[in-house]
Amino acid sequence: MLEALLNLALTPRVVSGAPFEQTAASALFLWRQSLSALAVVLLLFGSIGLYISQQERGKRFGVVAFVASFVGSTLVVAWEWVDIFVLRELALRAPSALRTLEEAKGINLYNLGAIIPISLFTLGWLALATWTWRVSPALRTPAALVVVGMFAIPLLSAVLGPGWGGALGNLVLGSALCLLGLAVRRAARVVR
Repeated sequence: MLEALLNLALTPRVVSGAPFEQTAASALFLWRQSLSALAVVLLLFGSIGLYISQQERGKRFGVVAFVASFVGSTLVVAWEWVDIFVLRELALRAPSALRTLEEAKGINLYNLGAIIPISLFTLGWLALATWTWRVSPALRTPAALVVVGMFAIPLLSAVLGPGWGGALGNLVLGSALCLLGLAVRRAARVVR
């Protein structure tokens, strides 16, 4: 939840309309991407706990959803790592090279390096939340809120712009994921 609130505070400032190479060179970018990487690392552990808590129900779809969410989360952590240690360094030492990558027309390997992780992350967590909604009545509300959060990010970004819309959408998603984690923890206590 703390990461979601910090994201709300930092993202609108990071997405300020400045050229990306200037943004990527800023301390604010470093903090925002570092916190984002930490949040996704925690989601890796969360996906394991969520899967283990209900692995006996809906096995085949659950395994596919878990693997997709776990691999997607792992790839997003890798991309955040690139943002922190490669893109920032390029922005500081060779901003024209970073500008060339950012301004390239069409889909290229640089773009795919971001598109594939975020797509697998999104589809995996949508599948995991859907599976959770199907097999765990006690977790239906937070699982549904995760799905709402996944759609809130692009919808709010389209309406409010990528800064505030992205930040508010991430706040919705982050809050939903926290509620889901708390609900899993509560359910585990009841079982004991």
